[in-house]
Amino acid sequence: MDDKDGIIADFQAITGIDNAGEALMHLSNFNWDLLAAVQHVTPKHTQHLPSEGRSTELSAPAVTVADDFMNMIASTSKHRLITIEIEQNGRIIAILTLSDSSTIGVDDLKTLLYGKSSIPCCLQKFSGWPNNQHPSNKDTLSKLNLPDRFKLNLNTGDEDLNQELNGRANLRMFTLNITMEATTSSDYQVYKLSFSSDQTVAQVKEVVANLTKLPISNQQWLGWPHFVTPATTLEESHINYPVHDFKLKPSNSILKHTRRRYNTRLNQSVVDMETSDSPMPSSSTSSSSTSSSSSEEDPFEDAAESLSGIDDDDDDVDTMFMDTELPTRIRPLIAEDTEDELAGVIQFIDEFQNRYGDMRPQFFLGTLDQAIKIACFKPAKDKRLLAVYLHHDRSVLSNVFCTQLLCFESVVQYLNTNFLVWGWDMTHPSNRNRILQSAALSLGAMAEITLRAIDINRLPALVLFTRNRSNTEILSVINGDCNISELLSSLINAQEMFAMQQQVEIKEEGERNMREMIKVEQDEAYQQSLAIDRAKEETRRVQEMEEKAIRSQIESQERQVAAEKEAIRQRIVASLPAEPEPGDQVAKIRFRLPLGKFLERRFMASDNLQVLFDYLYINGFSQEEFKVISSWPRRDLTTLGVTQTMKELNLYPQETLTLEER
Repeated sequence: MDDKDGIIADFQAITGIDNAGEALMHLSNFNWDLLAAVQHVTPKHTQHLPSEGRSTELSAPAVTVADDFMNMIASTSKHRLITIEIEQNGRIIAILTLSDSSTIGVDDLKTLLYGKSSIPCCLQKFSGWPNNQHPSNKDTLSKLNLPDRFKLNLNTGDEDLNQELNGRANLRMFTLNITMEATTSSDYQVYKLSFSSDQTVAQVKEVVANLTKLPISNQQWLGWPHFVTPATTLEESHINYPVHDFKLKPSNSILKHTRRRYNTRLNQSVVDMETSDSPMPSSSTSSSSTSSSSSEEDPFEDAAESLSGIDDDDDDVDTMFMDTELPTRIRPLIAEDTEDELAGVIQFIDEFQNRYGDMRPQFFLGTLDQAIKIACFKPAKDKRLLAVYLHHDRSVLSNVFCTQLLCFESVVQYLNTNFLVWGWDMTHPSNRNRILQSAALSLGAMAEITLRAIDINRLPALVLFTRNRSNTEILSVINGDCNISELLSSLINAQEMFAMQQQVEIKEEGERNMREMIKVEQDEAYQQSLAIDRAKEETRRVQEMEEKAIRSQIESQERQVAAEKEAIRQRIVASLPAEPEPGDQVAKIRFRLPLGKFLERRFMASDNLQVLFDYLYINGFSQEEFKVISSWPRRDLTTLGVTQTMKELNLYPQETLTLEER
């Protein structure tokens, strides 16, 4: 295994493939031939030997073979010489002369050809050996009884490689998530491996065996469909694409657990069955039971033999599988042509109890679809395995299975504790068709095909269902031709595999619920932030409306004031006397405005001060906003009486007045 680990490391370093499972797959396909595997996965134009440089030219590298090797190959001191013509594509590319020595082999021939033609040894495939032989690289020439001169055809494998690569280009790649149960010698691990669709179940298990150091014979899998065989390809297995989940555990742990947990109960059961008037034990059974009571080395397996009631003799087993007529005195568990499935289940439970007594599994009172929802469509911590019991009165195994196995106290307790049990009678064809239709509707086509494929001679059967992620799958089918230990071991195995799966689902569901809770909290925070933003927006909108209303009111007031001012101005303009011509009794007054400009107008000396104010008003300078200051003596005319005349105010014959803002 250390050598293989080194080969895997070299393969990954050369090819750059990080996935250990994919590397294992390629190496297994080429029987751990590193050069062949590298040649397969690496594009031809990028392949270089470690001693070759990364030249931009595509010419073949110069190859030399050591002189001592050439001398050894061509030595003629003790052995005859063999001349071999190497032909490729109808052309002789090399003529090699080798010694017929016990130390010279086919691999030496390839090395010599490599020195002459630069064709890598891993690509050399010879055909046309004399006597229709097919030697390996390790075979010596002396063992082949070769003539002195002959011809070999060389095939470098390029065409086959191209065909294989073209074929693989059309293959689908499956990603297998394999959960490995923790044991006393290893930790819990999850492997993510990639396989092409043409890989078989056996090849997958071999890769896993090399990766986990767990032999195929000790591998217990959960996740393969019931009908697969070692030769079934992944494409034919109908597993989920592109990703499928598996559970894996060592088989010996199941056996040890089964022995430890049920050893005492089974030994006691052996004693009870030996003392009872049971039709099952034969002479061989009695013998094994006796050895069970007297030997403590392996009481579990001895108890299993004593409880089996059936030897391993194929002839005896074949005689049991007989299609006998249903005795008329036995009432069927479900009447023929029962139209309502629920009514059939009620009748099945009542008749089963009447026939086999109170020590029986607690069958679920409801339809198959309801049983699936109760068992499988629950939170991960509340899920249970669904055990569908299929009965058939025309099978000789039915009475033995029900009385000695299904209604055995340990089996009943284990089923009632860990499983949801649902029963149906398939004796009549109409009832068989009904359960197949229900299975197709509730479980899918694969479940219906599996149930239909169960042979009548292997009924009754317990079909165990579980829900893995979004698929309801058949976990196991326990046929009626088993013994008590096999039945209990199968049930415990299924329950432990389900418990592994359940723990993973509980963890995933917890993480999913945590993500949902975080998402809900984020949504709530977002909604709160959104509400705050909306409140701010509403406040801003109300404030803008209020400001707009105020501005509108101010503008209205300003327009009203302006209108009033304009009305006053128009009235003043109408009442203002016309400007007199220059002459006697005419005062010339100059106004200095705030921005340095000037106004000038003539007034009658007899005009009073109000006429001057009116003139300033119609030019935009009202008494309320501006002072009118005389230069000498300095005084504000707006504080004087408006009835005084220009002459009385010494504004005649001329004067300069200054306007100042109040």
